Amino acid sequence: MATKIQRALVIQPGVIRLEPDELPSPAPDEVLLRTTKTLISPGTERAIMLNLPGLAVQYPKSVGYSHVGEVIRVGAEARSLKIGDRVASKSRHASHALVKEGLCHQLAPDLDDEQASFFQLLATSLQAVRKTRLELGEATAALGAGLVGQLALQVARVAGAMPVVAIDNHQGRLKLAYELGADEIVSAENMAKGTTTLAGRFPVVVEATGNPAALKAACDITAFGGRIALLGSSRGATESFDFYKRVHKKGITLIGAHIDTAARPSSAPGWWTLRDEQHTAINLLQSKRVRVAPLISHRFHWSEIAAAYDLLAEWNLDALGMIIDWS
Repeated sequence: MATKIQRALVIQPGVIRLEPDELPSPAPDEVLLRTTKTLISPGTERAIMLNLPGLAVQYPKSVGYSHVGEVIRVGAEARSLKIGDRVASKSRHASHALVKEGLCHQLAPDLDDEQASFFQLLATSLQAVRKTRLELGEATAALGAGLVGQLALQVARVAGAMPVVAIDNHQGRLKLAYELGADEIVSAENMAKGTTTLAGRFPVVVEATGNPAALKAACDITAFGGRIALLGSSRGATESFDFYKRVHKKGITLIGAHIDTAARPSSAPGWWTLRDEQHTAINLLQSKRVRVAPLISHRFHWSEIAAAYDLLAEWNLDALGMIIDWS
């Protein structure tokens, strides 16, 4: 067995490297994993890479939180996992990971590692939709058809939203959303020009762009008394925003839907714990009720991770699911 591991570190804004480290040994309640796949989270990891507004990053900074690996060592008190088990966890981009046994999710044999690596981003989108208290038959729009927007659209559809509408400027992303079950696709550019009118149409809107200016458009398309889940992590302030006109007068509810707002310590209706959301996400993937294979746009060997981050920094809109292969 190797005695060294490789881990990805953002050394300073715009610079990522693979750094060697010692192979750790598990504590009694931990397991050691050999990584097979990790998935890049585009919004968060690009913000860390470029030190975008809204963060207080201390460099060097480890990155990643969508990890699949195989158990190669178990601590003395580990009971539910054994050597050879495949698990998903919120571990970093690295060749190995040390994780508390209770934070791992064991994977069924028929869920492959690439698709399983989407579990955390799917859980992130899932909890946002859940917090809207979406009811069967409510029209739902995702503003932004990037990775979390695509996942949120599928979750809304599973939850009974009708119709489900994707809004974006990128035709490739809109086409993919339609292929994955969106009932309608709308050009954000046409909406802004007024050639497509969606004003007040949606009881539920998921804002998934992370663009501070998008909140205005989200409010415009939300119905009287509707709910907006702020799923995209905005980098910067929304300027010249008239809360009285856009929110107060329409009775709109704005929902902070960051994954860190998951319930603690136990789930309640509309507000579930992170572990329960992750477990549900894995079940949705395994049952194929949510499809992620078409969302994989790029695959990189672990030695090419700098190239993956270069693509991320460019904000190439053709890039969606970017898999790092550690096998």
